Amino acid sequence: MRPGRIHGRFLTSAVALCSSILLVGFTGGSAEAASTVRGLWHLNEKSGSIAYDSSGKGNNGTNYGATIGVEGHLLTAYAFDSTNAHVLVPSSATLNPGRANFSYSAWVNFTVAPGSGQTYDIVRKGVTTTSGGEFKLEIYEGGRARCTAKDSAALLGVIQGPRTSLADGRWHQITCKRAGSTWSVTVDGQVRSKTVAFGSISNASALSIGSKYGTADGTPGRIDEVRLAIG
Repeated sequence: MRPGRIHGRFLTSAVALCSSILLVGFTGGSAEAASTVRGLWHLNEKSGSIAYDSSGKGNNGTNYGATIGVEGHLLTAYAFDSTNAHVLVPSSATLNPGRANFSYSAWVNFTVAPGSGQTYDIVRKGVTTTSGGEFKLEIYEGGRARCTAKDSAALLGVIQGPRTSLADGRWHQITCKRAGSTWSVTVDGQVRSKTVAFGSISNASALSIGSKYGTADGTPGRIDEVRLAIG
């Protein structure tokens, strides 16, 4: 085989390899991983009342009372309060995991831990009495993270994060995840898990960020980069 032909094939292979590397970088790992994202709220808005969904699924939310354009973990974030500020994302079948694996996460920054019997709702879809189940991420007494989910048969799974208060004015990432029969919470890379064999989780409720639908459990702090992935 002539040297020129070998050189040409080498260049073609090199270009293909570089293209693959760039594609993986832009999609966050793989096209399959990117396709599972059902909601991605960067909360970078500096005007208006819409919290735009960057997942491509069209799950935009409406901001009710949160302060926009504050310093975030990435670019800007929303600042909530302890009363009724929240972002409301309308109910959509694309936000229901059903029997599939799913995860939801957010970056949070706050300085005051909840008191006795008090919680801060970071993300939730449904409430205790909601038909079809619910899931939520919250901060509870002592400033710890807690992930809760309940399926359509009322099977409840609750998992607490590490015993370290997150009320330190720094940014912390919290992820709740169902993977098969494993239910876990990850706080800044530290994972805690337990076995919970959830059935279907699917409801007709909106998704709320920052409080319990503007009625209680408000988060007096900043929230950034909220994400929901299914599959």
